[in-house]
Amino acid sequence: MRLPLLFPMVAITMSFGVASTVIANPLDRARTQRGALPVPAAASNPAKGGSIPDQGVHNAVHAAHQKQIVFTRRDTSIGDIAESDIVRDFTLGEAMFFRVFMEHSAVNAIAAANALPARQVYADGVFYTARFTIDGQSFDTGIFPWGNRQSHETWTTWRGQFVNLSPTGRVPGSDAFLEMLSRATSAGLLKPGRHAVKMELIAKTNTEKSGPIEAGVVAAGDFNLTVPAGVFKPSNPHLCGPVRGTAGTAALEAQAFSHARKFWDWPELTLTKAIAVGNQWTVERNELTGIPIERYTDVAILARGAKYCTSHTHKFTEKYLGGGSFGSGGISVNFTPGYVPCACLG
Repeated sequence: MRLPLLFPMVAITMSFGVASTVIANPLDRARTQRGALPVPAAASNPAKGGSIPDQGVHNAVHAAHQKQIVFTRRDTSIGDIAESDIVRDFTLGEAMFFRVFMEHSAVNAIAAANALPARQVYADGVFYTARFTIDGQSFDTGIFPWGNRQSHETWTTWRGQFVNLSPTGRVPGSDAFLEMLSRATSAGLLKPGRHAVKMELIAKTNTEKSGPIEAGVVAAGDFNLTVPAGVFKPSNPHLCGPVRGTAGTAALEAQAFSHARKFWDWPELTLTKAIAVGNQWTVERNELTGIPIERYTDVAILARGAKYCTSHTHKFTEKYLGGGSFGSGGISVNFTPGYVPCACLG
């Protein structure tokens, strides 16, 4: 049986050229899709019921930095982090991690801010907005939804990353950081030199009838960022996204770009190029006969806009033609949204 190409949690299912709702921000489209799920409506009158027991304060570092975001040069567990790990000065391009210390879990914070019992908050729908302020200008960016009901009901601390030079898995934060870089540099900020950056995290969830509700700022922190001249280079995967993978070819990229042009429906963005970022092909086979049906690999479709640039990751699929060969390729309508600094596009 053929399996659908879907991206759990962060995928957007969008019909090119036939989108029923025109939403410019890729992450707003994702949240709109998620908000369409059957979720509990916000109560019109606050009900009794109180909060859900959460993890509270874990240790002395948490107690000292409650409602703060602290920044580190290495990925740390809650039991491993020490005061000596916390730093404020970074150079763009080096490893950058952070840890969020909240006073209450996201669900409890949202419940309290909206006069709701915590059990009525849609815990599975919790997501965070990261607000960055640079030179008096603020940019609201999105962190891809992560976690599950239990984590959002109980966790009072969680870890994130901006730049991970040796990634071993997806950790929240890099998507928001790249969006900030894209929007800020497009606005003329973050020129070479040292800059003070403030980061605030806002916890939100969806309701069926009232749209998103939020807790306000659950944690905030500051860091200094030195931007070297010429740091945004297409060959720098940590700031500009992945380069061509081992499964990629110029011919594949040309096909993907041509297919994207036919169905592109982002009027504020101009297609720039396609990069075949996949390192392998995944072959789908008939589960009874074992005969191949199709194969796919990852392709990034890059586009330039006046206020930001994007890099959406699609599946590039080729049908099985028989005799061990594949062909007639095209990109999927499902994609993982992403941003990239416009300087990375050349």
